[in-house]
Amino acid sequence: MLAWILTAGAVLCLIYFIVILFYSGMGTAYAFIWFLFAMGLGITAWCVWRYQHYPRKMPLRLPVSLVTLCGAGLVIMLILQILIISKVPQVAESGLEYVIVLGTPVRGEMPGRTLKLRLEKAAEYAIQNPETIMVLSGGRTGADAKAEAEVMRQYLLEKGVPDEQMVLEVRSTSTVENIAYSRILIDMMRKEKDKENPSDKRVLPAYLPSMMGHKPDNSRQVGILTSNFHLYRAMQIARKQGMQEISGIASPSDRILFVHFCFRDGLAILKERLAGNL
Repeated sequence: MLAWILTAGAVLCLIYFIVILFYSGMGTAYAFIWFLFAMGLGITAWCVWRYQHYPRKMPLRLPVSLVTLCGAGLVIMLILQILIISKVPQVAESGLEYVIVLGTPVRGEMPGRTLKLRLEKAAEYAIQNPETIMVLSGGRTGADAKAEAEVMRQYLLEKGVPDEQMVLEVRSTSTVENIAYSRILIDMMRKEKDKENPSDKRVLPAYLPSMMGHKPDNSRQVGILTSNFHLYRAMQIARKQGMQEISGIASPSDRILFVHFCFRDGLAILKERLAGNL
């Protein structure tokens, strides 16, 4: 029975790999991992079947080790997928001061499928909240490539978002840098606002703000807009960088590639955890 379950898993992984290739092409990041999963499950299924039929020719420790590895990996990924999906907000908070829109690699001057979905959500939010400044975050992925933020700006202009409502961050090349550089940019804009509109700031004892329930967190009124499968990781990175009160805005993602994106982001969460970014 176990061998058949593993075989079925291998077949499903192989079918999904073929679907990704036909639907999205060879350029889909980490698509090959589904082929590796199919191979791993297939080998494990063969070892289990071999031991069940020829126990003297197959040492028990080999199928046990492979099944344990597959089971542990499945449990870890299921936990990560629950975290990714369960943390997606149902309704976006309105009236935010700034919204950081995270970019993805672009080809030429056109956004890809994932980035278009993010920009559609960004355009919807910007039009509904005209006072919100949209921080478009994304640098160049190649020497001659156009910055992601510039492509995003052009797309949003065509959707009716005013140019003065957008600010570009063009240095970042990863989610960690997206948030770090955008935060610096937001801090600079806030300082400029304070200079232009000085308020009556009285010097209070250090203990009074906390007694009055005030949290001195400069992430207040800031949101992160990204794909639903990516939001959990982005929010955790932001909190690691000190943005404790940040809000999340989730855009939809491609339905066919959703499982792949969720699994890929689960692996990215493990990598960021090991790197100390979460």
